[in-house]
Amino acid sequence: MASRIWMAANREQKLQMHEVAPVRKSMRAILLNSENELLLLKADDPRTTTTSGRYNGPYWFLVGGAIEPGEEIEDAVLREIHEETNIAKEHISLGPIVWQGEFDLIINGIVSRQNQRFIVARTSEIRVSLQNLTLQEKKVIKDIRWFSLEKIERSRELIYPLCLKRYLPAILQGHYPAEPLEIDLGENPKL
Repeated sequence: MASRIWMAANREQKLQMHEVAPVRKSMRAILLNSENELLLLKADDPRTTTTSGRYNGPYWFLVGGAIEPGEEIEDAVLREIHEETNIAKEHISLGPIVWQGEFDLIINGIVSRQNQRFIVARTSEIRVSLQNLTLQEKKVIKDIRWFSLEKIERSRELIYPLCLKRYLPAILQGHYPAEPLEIDLGENPKL
């Protein structure tokens, strides 16, 4: 009984924190190579959970990160691509912002609202490396790999955003929305 009360109190505290969660503006690159494969990173970080405190295990995600104060989204995406993949900006061609969305999660015990935009980027470079990761990223990022649409669709591993399978085919065909689509980033896997 005491543990149930603590869990309820803890959940209520998380909901209260959720209401005043700081907003982290960030971007994600839909980084495609000449084979129309998407570059994904794999992380394993038990300190990153849903707002209910659930850790879903290791997951794949798109390259990207926070937009620094005063930084333009294009500069942020080029910087993040280089930091996380070692691909120089000279080898990147940026396209439009095609998706956007928000979701909440707990990072290191703090609820954070993630405001993300997704921009199409292309490269002919296929060699990638994790050598430029920050010390914190090196602790949680475990792999980097190119994925075909078929491999994404058939994967049993967790890939965020979960709606990627639904929206990626149009991007691969070069069909970009006139305005960024609002996508559901808060969708969680059914375990």
